[in-house]
Amino acid sequence: MKKLLETIENHFRFAVEKNVEGILDSYSKSEDLLVFVEGPRWATLGYEAVAKGWRDYCISSINLKRCEWVEVLKGQENGDIGFLAGIVDVEAEINGELRKIRFRGTFVLKNEGDRWRIVHEHFSQPASDPYGVGDWLKE
Repeated sequence: MKKLLETIENHFRFAVEKNVEGILDSYSKSEDLLVFVEGPRWATLGYEAVAKGWRDYCISSINLKRCEWVEVLKGQENGDIGFLAGIVDVEAEINGELRKIRFRGTFVLKNEGDRWRIVHEHFSQPASDPYGVGDWLKE
């Protein structure tokens, strides 16, 4: 699990640095790559589409100041596939305003021989009350 964590922490660092080549090297160059970004799109499918999204991000007004795990809740390697899932804190300066955002983050990685690369990424936040009944978990 150490190599998975190292891969994602480097990915976070590259995103903060707006190092587009480092960011893109974190991903499998597969057209099966699937990313659920934190918004506003629902999904980005395929390496070329993900690459375009990151290139556009790197010239956007979003200036990521920090992106780091609050807690890795679960991680596992099984042969050539592994995953990490947990809580991620992000600080971003947008048009002079600092925003702190907490996400759930999940990464599925594949060992492509020379290193682990992301084949699926999912960032999200809990919906406030999607069913209109509050939390159904009882104490």
